[in-house]
Order: sequence, then C-alpha cells, then structure tokens
Amino acid sequence: MPIVVQRSFIIEKGTFAEFERISREAIWPYMEARGCKILGLFTNDHGGRSDEAVLLTAYASHAHWEATRGDVVPAGASDALRELAKRSAEAIRERHAITRYTSTRVLRQATNWVDYGVREA
Repeated sequence: MPIVVQRSFIIEKGTFAEFERISREAIWPYMEARGCKILGLFTNDHGGRSDEAVLLTAYASHAHWEATRGDVVPAGASDALRELAKRSAEAIRERHAITRYTSTRVLRQATNWVDYGVREA
C-alpha cells in the first residue's frame, strides 16, 4: 500500500532557494529513479515558521521507503543509477549543512483511489 512521507526541515534563513536547487538537481532525480514520486516542496504561507520547508514524497510501501534510506545502491544497479546515487549522497551532505532540524512523518493512504504512480525499484 502506498505511503506518503512528510519531511519537515527547519533551514538557515535565506537558504530556501539553495535548499530547493540542491534537492531538485541532485537528490530528487535519484529518488525518482528508485520509483518514488516527489509530490512537492512547500513553505508556509500562513500559520507556520518562515524557515520551514515541507517535502511530501510518495512511496510504493513502507519497505520501499526503508530501501531508499541512506546511500545504499541496489545490487545490479546500472552505472547511471550509481552516478545518480553518488550525486545524491553529496547533495544530501550539502543540504544537511544548511538544515538546523528535520523531522519525518509517515502517512498511511486513506484514499485508496489515488494513484501516486510509484513503484518499488
């Protein structure tokens, strides 16, 4: 059953553009190559901290999410996937340098008719 992971980041003030660029250019391509779907990166328009970024990502299952943690590349991965993984790992370190705090919530899908287009890869 698909899950959506909500990851909140409290980032250094003035670094949102860099945070988004690092994510979009180097982290998300690897995640989507692994079968995940980036649903969006959000900032607060009302009722929250101005230095918070909220990322929603869909996964095919809890096991799929767990398989994408860390910098473990699946056995038999192509050279292209290995290169994406390398770039992603470097970018995660860059993004971590401008992140003060992060938290994660794993959300169970309550509307089974929504297709997130995710697959375990």
